[in-house]
Amino acid sequence: MDDILTVEQTAEFLGITDVRVKRLVRESLLNNVSDDAENPQFKADEVKRYKELADRIGGI
Repeated sequence: MDDILTVEQTAEFLGITDVRVKRLVRESLLNNVSDDAENPQFKADEVKRYKELADRIGGI
């Protein structure tokens, strides 16, 4: 089973604010795996992959 991260955990991992995480969801840069749009959740491996890509192209 994949590890699932909350908005807060994702923000901490990426070193950004919760508001920025929600913006990344709206911009379809992070995929919400929850049925609840108010409380998005993310697969940890996808967040890690996003961070690696963002770091390669100059940051988040």
